[in-house]
Amino acid sequence: MITRKEKDSHKIWKNDILSVEAIIDVSLWDKQLINDFQKNLNKILSEIYKKSDLINTNKKNYVSVSFAGDKKIIELNKRFRKINLPTNILSFPSLIQKNNKIFLGDIIFSAETIFREAKKDKKSFKSHLIHLFIHGVLHLIGYDHQTENNAKIMENLEIKILETLKINNPYE
Repeated sequence: MITRKEKDSHKIWKNDILSVEAIIDVSLWDKQLINDFQKNLNKILSEIYKKSDLINTNKKNYVSVSFAGDKKIIELNKRFRKINLPTNILSFPSLIQKNNKIFLGDIIFSAETIFREAKKDKKSFKSHLIHLFIHGVLHLIGYDHQTENNAKIMENLEIKILETLKINNPYE
């Protein structure tokens, strides 16, 4: 689904339970922000595992992440959701299991939309990105916000995870 261009950087981040394969549009994403995200990734994933009962830690889990922009997000949003507008994140759950590995799916971020939202809501870009990553991973493992009850469950889980990372409740 995600293709590489010359302006893209390719990274693989691993811990004991999850591998993240990332494609970064370096023309849109700040190198230091990506480095900070990588440094926090183990703690973020650890907190998702601790608070979520849906991740199978007996198998190696894989996620594909694309740090893209509005152009790519609009293209995907239009194609898969029939919405011709940008959004901050798209998640495409997969849950393909092969041998002792599970591919959870794809997460795509839009730098421009995330920046606009962070600025409008007076949040740090880094905190907003971390929140959206958690949100995306929860979608990949089966959480949704299609009903009011499901939304409340997902939001409460996000808030608990963010709290342990010392990030304020994004829903206040």
